[in-house]
Amino acid sequence: MLFPAKLPRIATRLAFAGILLCAVPTVGADAPGSRGERVFMRCATCHTIEEGGTGKLGPNLHGLVGRDIASVPGFRYSDTLLAEEGNWTLARLNAFLARPRLATPGTHMPFRGILSPHDREDLLAYLVEVQTGKTPEPDPGLIRDFLNRGDAARGHNLFRPCSVCHNADAAAGHKIGPNLAGVVGRDVATAPGFSYSERLMRRGGTWTPETLNAFIFETKKFDQGSHMAFLALSQLADRADLIAYLREISPGYVPAETDDAVTPDGQ
Repeated sequence: MLFPAKLPRIATRLAFAGILLCAVPTVGADAPGSRGERVFMRCATCHTIEEGGTGKLGPNLHGLVGRDIASVPGFRYSDTLLAEEGNWTLARLNAFLARPRLATPGTHMPFRGILSPHDREDLLAYLVEVQTGKTPEPDPGLIRDFLNRGDAARGHNLFRPCSVCHNADAAAGHKIGPNLAGVVGRDVATAPGFSYSERLMRRGGTWTPETLNAFIFETKKFDQGSHMAFLALSQLADRADLIAYLREISPGYVPAETDDAVTPDGQ
């Protein structure tokens, strides 16, 4: 929920012309942009922030503050967000980021929220700084670089719950789910001899570290396109370690210069 006592502080540090209803100082050099960028890592699995960036699981966030809700051309929003009126003010974003599913019941957004008001304040400051050019846009390869630093040994331990449904030995065949040996670099839904759901077969693309990261993070629903009983792995560090292990059992994978994420149905 929104904490009214925090609004003057947020307004003072995050405001820019045309966004707030009253004139207050613009974001200064003391704004916590670098910390906000670290908080944004939680969002970077699903969103880009650079100007002109493509959508992932969620829409591009450049220019979000002050933008009409559910207004990015070509992105498939949930009916809940499409029904929302108005624009993304700082106060509205603050409430949404705290508990997305409470602020907008019915949203497809898998992110659970940012409970710390300080983290939300820093994130909003960072969004404004990028939007107004006060902070350089982040490297689009930020997530890819993070995934490349995963710990395969720890990922092997994280794979244990997955082994209930998946084999990692190429000679072991399939279980309830397909064999995952060689999954990194493999086209989606193409393991020979496995019967995939129709929607997953229509998903298309290739299983790169980035597409796996997005898929593992998604909250799995009945119509999501997978028969997976596994719901999601919410921590980026855990996903990076698990993907490092999957790369280890995919010796034929050769990373492309840029691996683009698959964009599933919208938020």
